[in-house]
Parts: sequence; C-alpha cells; structure tokens
Amino acid sequence: MMELGWLLLLLIGLLAALLFRQWRELTVRRLELSRQLEKREALVAQFRQEIDGTSGELEQITNTMDTVDATLEELREELDNLDKERKALRERRLQPLVLLDRQTLNAQHFWELTVSNPDFGETATARMAPSDYVDDWVSGRVYLVGADTAEEATKRATQRFSASMGYRVLGAVAFRRR
Repeated sequence: MMELGWLLLLLIGLLAALLFRQWRELTVRRLELSRQLEKREALVAQFRQEIDGTSGELEQITNTMDTVDATLEELREELDNLDKERKALRERRLQPLVLLDRQTLNAQHFWELTVSNPDFGETATARMAPSDYVDDWVSGRVYLVGADTAEEATKRATQRFSASMGYRVLGAVAFRRR
C-alpha cells in the first residue's frame, strides 16, 4: 500500500508539475498577447490620429476645390461675356462706314450716326433688294457725318433721312478711327 501511496503522490506531483508548467506557458502566452494587443491598440490609435488629420486635410481640400469650382464658373461666365463683346466688336468693324455727303470730307470734326428704317422690309424696294441690304436698313447703317457738334450732325442726317419716310437717326458719337 505504501507503494501505492508513493505512486499516488508521485502522480499528483507530476500532475502538479504539468499543471504548473501549463499555467506558466499560458501566463507567458497571455503576457505576449497582452503586449501584442497593446502594440495593436497603439497602432489603431496612431491610425485614428492619422485618419483624423487626413479628414481635416480632406475637408480643407474639398473647401479649396469648391472655391476653385466657383472661380472657374465665374471665369467661364466672364469668358462668355468677353466672347459676346468680341463678336459684337467684330460685327461692328465689318459694318461699313458710309459718308453722308461730300461736305463730310472737308469737316474738322466727325460723328458716327446710326440710321435705320425698321419698316424698310415692307417696301417695294426691299422686295427686289438682297436680304443683306434690307437687314442693313432694318438694323441700322453707320454714317460718317462732318459737323462741329453732335446736334448739327444729327440735324444734317435728319434732313437727308426724313422721319416721315420711316427713318430714325440714332445717337451721334464722336468718330474714332476703327
């Protein structure tokens, strides 16, 4: 029986040694996992910090892009307006300048007047004339008139193009070389 007691004590000792060994291995493994977890938590915190910083930068970039988009839209509108002005100037330059009479050649001051006849398209002459000619009269032709004042230039043009015949003499502007 004694042998059995020793054997039992030996088995209990072996079992205790095995349990202690497993406990020690589990404790070491737990410590390793705790360290790895701490490292990963530190990495997660670092990534969150970087993400927060990146989010702020992204917001700044988005605001900058919105500002750039608004500026681009303004510039597009301005470019469209400039194109319209350029086309108007080109059309104005293409429009011929007509001398009112020979006296204009001797004048010291020159004025540009627009003479139009909105009803010209309904006349018998218009039915036989080219459409460009009719359009010129309806929209207005620019005349160069020699006179000392704008009023005098308007008066001279009105004498030649009577309002009773449907003509309109518009705005005398000082002549500038084209």
